Amino acid sequence: MNEEPKVDKDNKIQDSKSLQEKQRPKSGLSLWIGKSVEEMTAQFGEPKRIDNSSYGYDWWVYTVSEQQYIQFAIDKSKIVSVYAIGSDVNASPYTLGQSLEEIYQFTIIEQEIVIKDGSGSYQFELTEEDLNTRLLVEVGDIYAQLYLDKYTGKLMSVRFLDKETLIKMRPYEMVYRGELAKEKELTEEEWEKHNMGSEQQIFDITNIIRKQFNKSVLKWDEKTAVVARKHSQEMLEEEYFAHESPVSGSLSDRLNKADIPYQKAGENIAAQYIDGPAAVHGWLNSEGHRKTLLEKDFTHLGVGVYQKYYTQNFLEEVKGM
Repeated sequence: MNEEPKVDKDNKIQDSKSLQEKQRPKSGLSLWIGKSVEEMTAQFGEPKRIDNSSYGYDWWVYTVSEQQYIQFAIDKSKIVSVYAIGSDVNASPYTLGQSLEEIYQFTIIEQEIVIKDGSGSYQFELTEEDLNTRLLVEVGDIYAQLYLDKYTGKLMSVRFLDKETLIKMRPYEMVYRGELAKEKELTEEEWEKHNMGSEQQIFDITNIIRKQFNKSVLKWDEKTAVVARKHSQEMLEEEYFAHESPVSGSLSDRLNKADIPYQKAGENIAAQYIDGPAAVHGWLNSEGHRKTLLEKDFTHLGVGVYQKYYTQNFLEEVKGM
């Protein structure tokens, strides 16, 4: 972009073109919010898998094609959120791949979004970084999170969600009045299922992004995933956040101890993102992590998630093995 979008005193982007009306479009994934599991399976069939989340819903994951990846969040047999990435996705009123400038031209963008429910009033506040990487907009009676690549200025993926789910997730800085809704407490078994699902989501989404940047698709490596899981768990339990572990050393130390051969290795870590898809987009918008995510020489990937700690370990296989 040549210049930053300008925000007026009322926190709304103004443009000479018609601004998007606050209503759902006539087609696209946003229309699935509120529909039943039966309607979804009638259209898409059985999912590739069902992953637990930490918010009380389950992700039903569909890889419709190499260019269409969709996750439906199901709570009490109803769709409460949809996350999607890929060039064939119908994200109306948006188009994946369109520029941030285009989005600002036809969308009402507010830095402060107030949502009320029976427990009180929630005000989500978008930072300047949010305005360039993950917008939150009203689409009729629901909301859309628009995940942008700040380096290309393009829309990468979208998440539609209802009001109740947005309040549960709290993905932005928040001020509230009233009684704050309690977060769901997960059992150890529920966390384990959540961790495994998040790992697969991160793996799938990473490969879709690599395809879009003309990089090779990575193969899953379970031994490397075990190393990554241990690092995520250790960061939480030992209360640190770093590539260098005070217990088990550097990435090369950890890989060597696990007898994992490699030509080249790289690591991405993240913490406190709301879920796997959000973590991947955080990495994409961080220069060093992005370089690792899109490194052309890497051939294998192991992902390890422990609650809200995320680790990716990338490898280039040793030639001839």
